[in-house]
Amino acid sequence: VTDADVASLALIDQVAIALIAFSAGAELKIREVKEAGRAIASILVSEMALVFVAIAGLVLLLKPIFPLTAGQGWTEAIIIASVFGSIAIANSPSVAVAVINDTRAKGPVTSTILGVTVLKDVAVIVLFAIMLSLARTMLSGDGGGLGLALAERMWWEIGGSIMVGAIIGWLVSLYLDRWKAEPILFVLGVAVLVTIIADRLHLEILLTALTTGFFVENISEVKADRFVKAVEANAMPFYALFFSLAGASIHLDELRQVWALVLLLVVVRAAAIWLGTRVGARAGQAGPAVEKYAWTGFVSQAGVTLGMVTIAAEAFPEWGAEMKTLFVAMVAIHELGGPVLLQKGLVASGEAGARDRVQAAPVPSVQASSGSPGPAP
Repeated sequence: VTDADVASLALIDQVAIALIAFSAGAELKIREVKEAGRAIASILVSEMALVFVAIAGLVLLLKPIFPLTAGQGWTEAIIIASVFGSIAIANSPSVAVAVINDTRAKGPVTSTILGVTVLKDVAVIVLFAIMLSLARTMLSGDGGGLGLALAERMWWEIGGSIMVGAIIGWLVSLYLDRWKAEPILFVLGVAVLVTIIADRLHLEILLTALTTGFFVENISEVKADRFVKAVEANAMPFYALFFSLAGASIHLDELRQVWALVLLLVVVRAAAIWLGTRVGARAGQAGPAVEKYAWTGFVSQAGVTLGMVTIAAEAFPEWGAEMKTLFVAMVAIHELGGPVLLQKGLVASGEAGARDRVQAAPVPSVQASSGSPGPAP
């Protein structure tokens, strides 16, 4: 499979992300998020802070030999380390949601992973915009305007995505309420439409589609069951293509060149994610299962990371290209190992397959529930 093949299938990749995000939004139920709100906020802050400090600190510790900082002054090194650390925080909500849907997982670990990854996607974009703006200003002295333009673009990608997603969610709820025909084809058409709109308006497709699913589940008066079932009916072939394209886009030759340094970065980042999640879960009283297994959902990296590092490479060509090489190699490892790690975490927590178990559970009869003799349900 060549790079040209991967590029030509980009639309399918984006439609798969839209379907993944529809399902994620429908799984983000307001009641459950409120119940786990303290734990989600605590994990989010703790994990992001520890990963940023660990990676930025490692870059500064290795300053004399680190490819980006060797020969730089301390001011430049601190700026480079800050940008590098802000990108390293990012993980892949699309991969996490795809694995969760594939394993049919449900429970506190699953809902915590969903809540943290979705909120982190927004927080990371904002943090990166701030870091990039500060870096431009401090290094060039005239980057304020560029930084402002970048901030405006980031805010449009976030706010515009939420607004457009809510509008599409409202239209979907109208269709599901008034018409009953072909919901599977309808949802597939909506996924394609969201993909095209997000591309034309420069929106974040994941956030747009996620808002659509969230609106249908939590805000519209229509029950989201038909919507979720239609998404799941479309999902299997698109998930297969999504993960195949992710594997095909990995370039092992780039990993070969910097494997030792990349491996060190991957290990330090994973350790910071593990520790930050445990500290946050304990402070937020999230429970032993979340404390032990939720970190497995924050390892994967993909589109958001590559998008940010591409912007950084364009903004700082003198060291941005080397940063991109390092992150592409890190993403390769995280894309290969992250989904497997998350699947093992969901299985070990006992939440894999929980959706199917809930659906298959028998409903007790009136006689059985009251203790009176009667036929088995």
